[in-house]
Amino acid sequence: MKNKENFIWTCFMIGTMVSVYAQGNIHVQGEGGVFTPARLALLKSDHGEQAGLGNNPAMMDLYNDMRMKFGRMGEEVNLTLDDIDGTIYLNEDFTLGALYEDGVAFKRLYLRYDAYNDEVELKESADSEMVRAMVKHPKYSCSIDGDKFVYMDYQNEDGESVSGYLKPLVYGDGYVLYEKQIKVFKEGKPAKTSLDNSFPHRFLDKTEYYVSSGGEFPKFMKTKKSDVLSVFPDDQYGAMKNYVKGKRIDFDDSRDLMNLFAYANSL
Repeated sequence: MKNKENFIWTCFMIGTMVSVYAQGNIHVQGEGGVFTPARLALLKSDHGEQAGLGNNPAMMDLYNDMRMKFGRMGEEVNLTLDDIDGTIYLNEDFTLGALYEDGVAFKRLYLRYDAYNDEVELKESADSEMVRAMVKHPKYSCSIDGDKFVYMDYQNEDGESVSGYLKPLVYGDGYVLYEKQIKVFKEGKPAKTSLDNSFPHRFLDKTEYYVSSGGEFPKFMKTKKSDVLSVFPDDQYGAMKNYVKGKRIDFDDSRDLMNLFAYANSL
């Protein structure tokens, strides 16, 4: 068992692209908001312009682009994450959780979820300064604060097949309901005049829901009554419609959605 843990842990380390330190840069991917994640990776450092740049001219170009952008707005600033309201994490604190291989727990570590980059960060002990990113593979999942995070393929709002972490809320033979919590970067706006209000740069919360029906690929589900009810086949539609009316289901409430799909699984 010990050899297996060591082997899998080695795989995690190989799969990790960048080591993250408490106040250092972070590995990011994809696009988000106005700034690219590469820019936000740089912002994560509190050591100013040279932090984490090394000899990477691309990173320096990104940083200079950002400075020029704010210069055109009449501002000359060096942003850090301290200048952005909110956080990229669901919970900034690392909590003791478990890693799973094919659904079987094999190691306990300190974990937190980066909802901006869709990434699980982990470290060996609570006081460790070295933080690593969990390798993204369907074989591995984890639990954080009692919530399970599963890396899998799903169909997003645009109908595209993508991969990422989903949080299962309801399991059943008929339906599995998943939740995805996301952090979206929103660029701030300076006040143009003394009568205008300014808005800070900030991370906003966004929640999406996905449904797997009969073991199929999880698909994005809008939280409107008609869209939710359209998930159910004709022989369940009437019962589900009556349940929604009788229970006064709030489709933006995760608990109500959990109860709804738990009921659907009981039919």
